[in-house]
Amino acid sequence: ISLALACGIFGGVWENFLPNGLFELAAKAEAEGAGSMIISTSFIDLSIPQSQIYGVISAVVIAFAWWVTLTALIKWTPGKNPSTAMLGIATAWIIVVVVRGLGHFVLVEADWAVVWANRVLLVVGQQMTEQMTQAPGSESCLGVSNCYGVNQNWRLWWILYPTFAIIASAYGTAAEKPARFLVPFSLVVFSLMAVAWVPSEINYHKEVPILNLAKALLIGYIAYGASFYYCVTNEEYKANRLRSYIAIGAVATFFFAIMIMNPPELVKDLAVALGGTPAQGMREAIIAGEVVPSTLDKLAGDGIEASQWGGLFVNLIVATAGCVLGFGIGVVLAFGRQSDQPFFSIPSIALIELVRSGPLICWLWFAVFLMPDLMDPFYNAEDIMRMLLMFGIFGGCYIAEVLRGGLQAVDSGQKEAALALGLSPFQTKMQVELPNAVRTTLPSIVSVFIGLWKDTTLLFIINILDFFKLAKDLPATDLRFLGNFLEPLYVTALVFWVFAFYLSRISMKIEKGLGLVREGGGEAA
Repeated sequence: ISLALACGIFGGVWENFLPNGLFELAAKAEAEGAGSMIISTSFIDLSIPQSQIYGVISAVVIAFAWWVTLTALIKWTPGKNPSTAMLGIATAWIIVVVVRGLGHFVLVEADWAVVWANRVLLVVGQQMTEQMTQAPGSESCLGVSNCYGVNQNWRLWWILYPTFAIIASAYGTAAEKPARFLVPFSLVVFSLMAVAWVPSEINYHKEVPILNLAKALLIGYIAYGASFYYCVTNEEYKANRLRSYIAIGAVATFFFAIMIMNPPELVKDLAVALGGTPAQGMREAIIAGEVVPSTLDKLAGDGIEASQWGGLFVNLIVATAGCVLGFGIGVVLAFGRQSDQPFFSIPSIALIELVRSGPLICWLWFAVFLMPDLMDPFYNAEDIMRMLLMFGIFGGCYIAEVLRGGLQAVDSGQKEAALALGLSPFQTKMQVELPNAVRTTLPSIVSVFIGLWKDTTLLFIINILDFFKLAKDLPATDLRFLGNFLEPLYVTALVFWVFAFYLSRISMKIEKGLGLVREGGGEAA
């Protein structure tokens, strides 16, 4: 271990034949112009050269590779097949090459200013960014003509709070050690706080998002504690009932998110009846500081039209529509296709085969140009609303085929037993057939969900300002960033991978709880 550490720290010094270690790597990175990581608060002002960070990371992996190599050589026995040892050594040095190359790009080559300067834009889109950076009191708010009197971003926080509560409550029913949720959950929220707090290229009041994230963290703690305590102190059937309520709450949160972003007239009228005054009518007074609008005032006023949504928020809401609406549509189509009644089976088969016969991008163009004519007598939907519906239909057709395979695997004896116990055909389908089908097809269903999440990047083709579209166009926002095309795209790729990986891990956790060999898994399903 000591020899490996020495090679990792002093490698490359005095022009020896060893791979460069800590000191040599840090010196080369500094010569190449690596910047510094600045930590500045009212209590501390610290600048850490990124060359030193790169040198430390590289030295650690080099020391690890030398430790693997030296251990394999010391423990090798003459006459014994060395293939396993050679495989371990090769793998260790491949890790060194990958980590050093990635670290060199991230800490030395890349210029992340384009991402830091537009981090709010990437998350919420253009209009909500303007409302955040040009609210009264901001440096950009110079007068009535270029100042947003009503900051509508409170609607996003109202969506985040119940979302965190739902996620935390769901984890609380998992009967696991609290640290397995609370530690990663806290790290994620603190990471988001750090992103909001970093002073580089900041153009908004960072105290507001940090405070709201702290509120969301507290809500998550409370929801998890209440859910965990309830499941620990009650019977399993009550815990299963709570899980069903949480699932219903998750679906309700999706529809609440759409409603709160652009409330219908009924909600506005209700806010007015409760004493609210439309905030847009008091814009000049708000900018002048004469009036501070209440939540009812903001709710009574206009919301944010769907055409003005943007950034990562659009990808999340469209992917959620594909999952929530898609699963509901998929269940209906799966049972419809299996029905003996042509009135149900023929339309189900026709819709499934028609939608599955074309790529998603064709159906998105259909939603842009032809769907308005079909919906016009009933509803004048904006582009994003039509995308929500189309993703739901497209995902539903694929989920229907996945569920159909699971329904065919349900033993006929279970259906006959359910009918013999007095359950109606509808109850049999919903309480016996569907849970068993979901248990056997859950990996495939989650694969469809992950595919829908990745397919949301197609929205940029029809000129919707989603996360990928904004990231692609970031270099054009400022002359300083011309040529910095790769950095925003790498961030986009990382974010999409993180969400897809999280979905796959959640799937594995649910499969473990509903497993076919687990006692009580059927009731939980």
